[in-house]
Amino acid sequence: MTNLKSLIIAIGLTFISCSNDNWSTQKQEAQNLEKMQAEILLLSTSTKCENPADWAFTSIGSKACGGPAGFIAYSLKLNTTEFLTKVEKYTNCQKEFNTKWGVISTCDVTPSPTSIECLDGKVQLVY
Repeated sequence: MTNLKSLIIAIGLTFISCSNDNWSTQKQEAQNLEKMQAEILLLSTSTKCENPADWAFTSIGSKACGGPAGFIAYSLKLNTTEFLTKVEKYTNCQKEFNTKWGVISTCDVTPSPTSIECLDGKVQLVY
């Protein structure tokens, strides 16, 4: 039942508008995206990396040409459902922003990491 509840919340969040109102500017929406990304990055770096087995990674963001903007590591000790929901909302909001404002980006394919390493307590994605 908990997984169903989390899924319903995640789906509901994807339909929430990424802008504060219908009259927001591109700059305001970009600032909202930056705040969302900063919160995600803060969460992803809030745990010391001691064992790569305690970590996973996921795609994040949306390039204007399609595909992820990058990848982010996260500790499995976090509330992963909440973390991944934030990442999904951010990704959907960036995709919506790109479409709404006609953003142009490179169309290269962002490579997926192959593994994770811990270096001096910090997580590193290995490509």
